[in-house]
Amino acid sequence: MKCPHCGSSNIIFDPDSNSYICQSCGLVVEEKLTYQGFEGFLKNNNTPRYSGMFTNMVHDHGVGGTEISGCFMQHLKQGRSWVRVNSEIKVEKKDRKLKKALQELNEYLKLINPPPAVKETAAKLVHEVVKDKNYKESTLRKIIIAAIYLSYRINDTPKSLKVFISELNVDEKDLWEGVRLIRESNSNIKISRENFDPRRYVGYIIRKLSAPPIVETMANYIISVSEEQGFISGKSPTSLAAAAVYLAGILTNNKRNQVEVAETVGLSDVAIRNAYGSIIKDVDIEVLL
Repeated sequence: MKCPHCGSSNIIFDPDSNSYICQSCGLVVEEKLTYQGFEGFLKNNNTPRYSGMFTNMVHDHGVGGTEISGCFMQHLKQGRSWVRVNSEIKVEKKDRKLKKALQELNEYLKLINPPPAVKETAAKLVHEVVKDKNYKESTLRKIIIAAIYLSYRINDTPKSLKVFISELNVDEKDLWEGVRLIRESNSNIKISRENFDPRRYVGYIIRKLSAPPIVETMANYIISVSEEQGFISGKSPTSLAAAAVYLAGILTNNKRNQVEVAETVGLSDVAIRNAYGSIIKDVDIEVLL
């Protein structure tokens, strides 16, 4: 697939907008595609219940028994204890810990709402590590947090570690302890250094700032020019993306302050200032303030 505007083949799929976007110029190449995900609904306005397709989001992969109609809590308030019994007997004893872990996973996922692929991969990791095990609740929580973080990395979806920890309000030590437990269970998981293209972060920053599309297009253009000049090699992708968005805001008359931009990816305004100064100097951009 090539961009009809600039001819670039650097096209990515954005799961949030369900469209293909050119990373070089920001053009939406194709949008409103047929949804290829899972059909699901919220069970008791709490835990997602998937139906009709295989999924890792529930302990029985979505092929369990018949659902009881009506609100679960309402049945309990009316003294219908058989509802609880029915819910429990559908889960084998060896799967109860896994079910509890997946319920907690869904609670964390609701806080950050990642793409469907990230959710499924995280649930698969939890299945592999927790099934037939009897971990303590504190250990389960560490595994769940680590599964979500590793899922972002496995699906090549950029997510700053600082932002991830902040959004879930978790301890970094717990995260890395969970990563260790998962890697002990599955030695095939490898964690490589984050070398994401800075343009992969631009869309995320733009959505956080609610900035207009013209800022995203200009930021991607700035990064493309910087890449041609050999500037982005060895630099932090998050700081470059944030600096490009900050500079694009100035050039398009949609300026945001450095602190505001930096906070979207968990950086300091000093990091933005340094990257911003380097872009102006090395790419030869003149900004009139």
